Amino acid sequence: MAGQTNLQNYKKLGIEYFYKGNFSLAKMYFSLAYERRKNKRLLHFISLCDLAQKNPKEAFLLFEFYLAHYSTRDIDKDFEQILHSIELKEGAKQQSEFEDGYALNYKDFLKSEELIGFEKSFENVIFGGKLVIDKREDCLEFLEKLFENGYEEMALSYMESVAVHFWANERFIRLQERLMGHKNESKS
Repeated sequence: MAGQTNLQNYKKLGIEYFYKGNFSLAKMYFSLAYERRKNKRLLHFISLCDLAQKNPKEAFLLFEFYLAHYSTRDIDKDFEQILHSIELKEGAKQQSEFEDGYALNYKDFLKSEELIGFEKSFENVIFGGKLVIDKREDCLEFLEKLFENGYEEMALSYMESVAVHFWANERFIRLQERLMGHKNESKS
């Protein structure tokens, strides 16, 4: 009985904090409730918290809709369809931003990579905009991703242009050696 009470308390707290606009705390409470009892509807609340981080207005509307129809038999299917359409719209919006020549920071590039894969995300950057990388580690990670995804020549080209900034960096040197070794293997 105490477990059920905690589940309800966590869920109520999640709802309360969602209404207050504290989506990370709401997500934490919904997650705690989900740990107590694996429930698809709790996962929906968690998804709403994630959506609210990016698009609070749409998340609030969907949250209200979900709560108002919570006892309806087909609400889960309807919710999933609406959430999917919102995610598609967000993906299309992000896609059009890439295509319009916007500068993209590396964090957003990684989000795009999760949605549409490295190759498509990279093509969007090449053909439609710029990729802005502020951190050295992110730059090295990006160079490694280029190599791992078959863009060896481009990785080498970028490495030549940034080598002055990384001349003593072990990770950069190892990657450079891997690329040169791969290039030599390709020639033979």
